[in-house]
Amino acid sequence: MFGRQRASRRAPERVARRHARRPIRSSLAGPTLPDPHSRIARFEADARGAVEVLQAEFPEELKGVRIGFQTAPTGRGQSSLPLLYTIDRRARSIQLFRMPIQRARGLHVNDDEHRRYFVEHCVYLAVCEYLGREPWELLPGRFDHF
Repeated sequence: MFGRQRASRRAPERVARRHARRPIRSSLAGPTLPDPHSRIARFEADARGAVEVLQAEFPEELKGVRIGFQTAPTGRGQSSLPLLYTIDRRARSIQLFRMPIQRARGLHVNDDEHRRYFVEHCVYLAVCEYLGREPWELLPGRFDHF
């Protein structure tokens, strides 16, 4: 009109933008890597730490003793606390049960530190029962502040 050329009515070209891609790319780590802060990983790290301390203190008594972890009890065992762990002296094994230990109630402060203490406490109880000793005999000085 009036001497001007009309712009064509084409659709604007799509500009490829990095943030407008579909499908969205996965994270750098990917979905297949396990969560390092999961309940299972935390439980095993805390329990293995306590086991290593006890094995360093009592290498002869705990030599050849298998200390393992299970999710839940199977119903077999001779422990006085069958929901937390089982002890089999003939097979020289101790099994700790993750779910009952993690779901136990009665912590006076419910935070990560006290949950870790309770896991360590259960490991100590299981090893004490296996060795036939009391906790204050097992690690003298450790429980003096109580």
